[in-house]
Amino acid sequence: MPKPKISPPACSDISAPRRRASIRRRLLAAFVFLALLMSAALGIVGRLSFDSLGTYLVGWHARPVMDAFIEAEKRAWEAEDNGGGNLYYGEDLAVVMHWRFLVGKQVPQQWQNMPDGLHFINQMEEFILIERRDDVIYVLNGGTGAFLVLKQRLNRILLLCAISGLGLAVVLAVVLSRRLTGPLSRLTAAVESRSTGYLQAGSQQGESSLPPIPLTNLEDEVGVLARAIAAREDALHRFVQRESNFTGDVSHELRTPLTVMQGGLEILEVQLQSLPQAESMTPVVQRLLRTTGRMSNTVHTLLMLARRPEEIECHELDCSSLLWSIIAEMAGDGMLCLSSPAAAVPAAECAQAGQTRRTGPQQRKPVVLQASIAQNVMARGQKELVGIVFNNLLDNACHYTENGRASVALCAEELLVRNCGCIPPGIDVFARGVRCVQNAGSGAGLGLSLALRACERLGWQLDLISEPMGDEAVFRVKFAPASHGVDI
Repeated sequence: MPKPKISPPACSDISAPRRRASIRRRLLAAFVFLALLMSAALGIVGRLSFDSLGTYLVGWHARPVMDAFIEAEKRAWEAEDNGGGNLYYGEDLAVVMHWRFLVGKQVPQQWQNMPDGLHFINQMEEFILIERRDDVIYVLNGGTGAFLVLKQRLNRILLLCAISGLGLAVVLAVVLSRRLTGPLSRLTAAVESRSTGYLQAGSQQGESSLPPIPLTNLEDEVGVLARAIAAREDALHRFVQRESNFTGDVSHELRTPLTVMQGGLEILEVQLQSLPQAESMTPVVQRLLRTTGRMSNTVHTLLMLARRPEEIECHELDCSSLLWSIIAEMAGDGMLCLSSPAAAVPAAECAQAGQTRRTGPQQRKPVVLQASIAQNVMARGQKELVGIVFNNLLDNACHYTENGRASVALCAEELLVRNCGCIPPGIDVFARGVRCVQNAGSGAGLGLSLALRACERLGWQLDLISEPMGDEAVFRVKFAPASHGVDI
């Protein structure tokens, strides 16, 4: 059986802090992530581009030199065959440039296995240019000092660009996020500062004292949102005004006939004293007077709960005395009879109530109630609301019991009401309009819902603690701590 979730506010409102996701923080994170991503992409592209450009420049510089050395080497060989002197081989010319020029067997074996073209060794500190002509291998080897220096400078430039881009992204994120979220923050502050109390105020003074919703003149998305909030607030205000007027009219229309009925019953009670049949009619009139008075107080409390629930004040109540009085009234109406009559409910009244109940339209016997009520149980609450809780729980137990018996137990911290009956699983008995399957044709299904609302306003906790498909329904009311409520 699902249990209702009781909200923590009692007679005084308690607002819990809400954790709000920051759009400004998310914009800042997005800009920083974008800057890091762009910096990484720029670094990778820069490195790849520089390596390609460096390879092209080294090859562009080394290939003409390689061709010149090969040509000098060939001419030196031809001159040596013809007996010429003062010969300059390619190796001699490479020494002048601080390079090495190797031919044929002078080339190391690991280099001979390399394909023709430009190669870098020793972490790109040296280059090797290999060419094969007429089955002869030629190798030009030299350093790349200037190229490495240029590469180091490029790395520093790329790092500086990445740091600068990251800093610029942070600055832009802060500025743009403030400009983008500033109107939203203003709109949020304006909406949160507007108390919901003005919606229930009927005077035009409270309505005109509030400033209008800001930013409704903007043409962007914030303006659309502000106009939507203003329109919804206006519609809500008109709805609350209609409901307030309706409940006020109901209060006026019900209070007058109830007052007339109560006055007429008082006159009837006085006149019955002079009639012979007064002994049998006086208890009936007295019960009608009690019912009318209780109805008047209940109507006043329910209307206040619907219109201005924050005005309901709590104070220390003697729950024991109030529960006994409700049991006595229910016994007087013939709904129940104590299993062991106590001083609070005389046995004669129980017997007379049983006869009255049996002659009523439903012709039901009174339910036998076993009461275990501790003395002087104090709790914070409002008398009419507490009476609604106690009366509805007892009425529900008497109405739905399957063996004609029910029990109530009151102690310092809680109230337990039990009756024999099975509640089918999957049914929320606290929902409005929900009725027990076995008795679907009786009741309106509002009693437990009303008791739950009253407990929420009092800061009490109402639960169904019996097991699903069990043979007993157990309702528990846990009273609010002594710190809740407003003293009067």
